[in-house]
Amino acid sequence: MSLRLRLALLYTAQLTAALVIFSFLLYWVFRWSYVNQVDANLRSVAWDVAKGAPLTWNLPTLRSLAGRSTFILVRSTQGVVTQSSDFGTFPLPAEARAGKATLTFERDAYGEPYRLYSLPVYVGDTPTYWIQVAQPLQLLEQVLRRLRPLLTAAAVAFALITGAVSWLLAGRAMRPIQRVAEAAEAIGESADLGLRVPYKGPQDEVGRLVHTFNGMLDQLQDLYGRLGAAVDAQKRFVADASHELRTPLTIIRGNIDYLERAGTLDPEALADMKSEAARMSQLLEELLAMARADAGQKPELEPLALGLLVRDVCNKAQALPHQVEFRLELPEALDRVMVLGHAEWLRRALLILLDNAFKYTSSGSVTVRAGRQGDGVVLQVIDTGQGIAPEDLPRIFDRFYRADRARSRGGTGLGLAIASWVAGMHGGRLTAESKLREGSTFSLWLPVYRPGEQRPNS
Repeated sequence: MSLRLRLALLYTAQLTAALVIFSFLLYWVFRWSYVNQVDANLRSVAWDVAKGAPLTWNLPTLRSLAGRSTFILVRSTQGVVTQSSDFGTFPLPAEARAGKATLTFERDAYGEPYRLYSLPVYVGDTPTYWIQVAQPLQLLEQVLRRLRPLLTAAAVAFALITGAVSWLLAGRAMRPIQRVAEAAEAIGESADLGLRVPYKGPQDEVGRLVHTFNGMLDQLQDLYGRLGAAVDAQKRFVADASHELRTPLTIIRGNIDYLERAGTLDPEALADMKSEAARMSQLLEELLAMARADAGQKPELEPLALGLLVRDVCNKAQALPHQVEFRLELPEALDRVMVLGHAEWLRRALLILLDNAFKYTSSGSVTVRAGRQGDGVVLQVIDTGQGIAPEDLPRIFDRFYRADRARSRGGTGLGLAIASWVAGMHGGRLTAESKLREGSTFSLWLPVYRPGEQRPNS
């Protein structure tokens, strides 16, 4: 059963039930109102008869009090005293015989309905006479008999009309939802996430549904776009990794073949093999680091004295090949700054930044500077090297990305990607600013750790 049909049936059932209840109430309110008027008239006539003494209860008097459709009968313990017309007697209810005025529904000998009011008249403390006033209810029964099929027919006609209208309204209300379903089917068939559901109606539940659906498509389109970019990056990653590994392996194999043919150990060939093996070892280590990052592995972090760690890294960096001045501008206050981190990974990230700075700076200086920034501390590696082109700057943290000018310098293209991952792993960030032929500044911001404060890994 379709949702449209269920809605139409629900609307029809609710409105039809409301009409049936209304018809039932109308039927019984009309009947109650009519009977209530009859009861008021019967009481009035009975009390008018009761005002006269028993000696005045004669036929002319009763006929003057009785209307065209009202019949009066006076009875005593001995039997009927008098009556307005000879239409037969009604039974005396037990409650009236006990002395209580009573209203009852009766039928005469022909089965015609009457409303009967029995009023006891006391002589002393004992009910001695009873005045009974009756009025026929044939007219009421005729009206109700005709009203019942009319109300039934009206309910049936209303149900049919309501069903048709509900079907149309449900179809109109379901039209935007139908468009959403059609759009979903079209997207599933064409795999085109650029399709959207057109909607110009009010921002009601359906409008919110369409808006949410279109928003979900925007997110899916963005997600698939990023997923496609990630797949492309992964393909490039595999291709570049294969190329980077193939080069040192080719050199090593070539030197081994040369040594086999020469039958002697050539120092130059051995040096090449050692260099390429070291390069391949570094590449494999960096590939392993990125694989761990992709797997979501997060090393255990602990409070570290940042100043001591930076100074230790800078001392080790002195041994890196460089031909420029190396400056340290580290304030003493840095020794009292604590960060929640992993010492080995932070050392590797800083060494990557320093190695890059030395590698691409042929003159001038490389400076390490530190200072507070907001709720954290920022470490800057500033060089006066060749700089980075504006078109390359947004991609320098991508894996295996190397600008054309940098390719001649060697390297794997993974260093800055690893450094950026290390920054994120510590809840920080790594940014770069650069100008061609003026130098570059890499800024590593880390949040300051305070005892008792827990910072989740980013």
